[in-house]
Amino acid sequence: MKLTAIFFDLDETLLDTSGCRPPAVEASFRVAAQKYPQLNLEAWRKASEEVKAEMHDLWLNSPNSGAELLREGSYRILKKLGIDDREFATHVSQAYYQAWVSHLKLFPEVREVLAALRGRFRLGVISNGPSDIQRYKLKLFDLEREFDPIVISGEVGVAKPDPAIFRRALELARVSPPEALYVGDSPVYDIVGAKGVGMQMVWVNRNSLPAKKLEVKPDGIVRDLWELLTLAESKKS
Repeated sequence: MKLTAIFFDLDETLLDTSGCRPPAVEASFRVAAQKYPQLNLEAWRKASEEVKAEMHDLWLNSPNSGAELLREGSYRILKKLGIDDREFATHVSQAYYQAWVSHLKLFPEVREVLAALRGRFRLGVISNGPSDIQRYKLKLFDLEREFDPIVISGEVGVAKPDPAIFRRALELARVSPPEALYVGDSPVYDIVGAKGVGMQMVWVNRNSLPAKKLEVKPDGIVRDLWELLTLAESKKS
C-alpha cells in the first residue's frame, strides 16, 4: 500500500536534548545553594537522578502540566536532602527549566528534510510528555505549522508504546496503519508501539546502537533524517 503519512517522534528524533540535563541540574543546584549553602553538588546530582527515575511514568502521561511536575521534582530533591520547602521548589524548578531549554537544539537536517517532505506526505507528531512542555518545544522552533495532527501523551492520557496513542493519530490523520510511517529513536516506545498497530517504522539510530539486540525489528534504519528521504520516496510509489 502506498505511503501517504509520516509521523515523527519529537525528542531525540527532531530535537536534540542530549546536552540539556547536566547544565539544568547544575543551574537548579546553584539556586538552591544560595538559600541552603550546606548543599553539595554531587549529592544534588544523585538525588536528581533518583527523582528522575521515580517520576518517569508521571512524565509520560500525567494530566499535570510540566511546570507542576518540575516543581514536584524539585521538591522531592530538596526533601531527599533534608529540606522541606515546597514554596522554594518553584524557584528551583524555574532555574532548571530555563537552563534546560537554553541548551535544546534542533537537529541540523530537520528543516530541510521537512521542507522536502512537505506537500508530498501528511506530516504528524506523536510524542510522550506533558502538553505545555512539548507544545512549547514545537513553538520554540516554529514547528507547529509543519504537523497535523500533533498527538501528545499528556493531552490524550495514554503514552507510547500503548497502541491507543498511535491509533488516535491515525484516526485524526484519516489514514490506515499500512499507509503510515512512524519515525523515532526509541526501540521500546517507538518501534514496539508503531509496529504493534501495523504502521511502518523507521528507527533513527544516531548513536549506532546494535540492531541485532532489537526484540521488534523496524522496517528501516537511518543514521539521520537525510536518509529518510530516499526511504520515504521508495515507499510512496
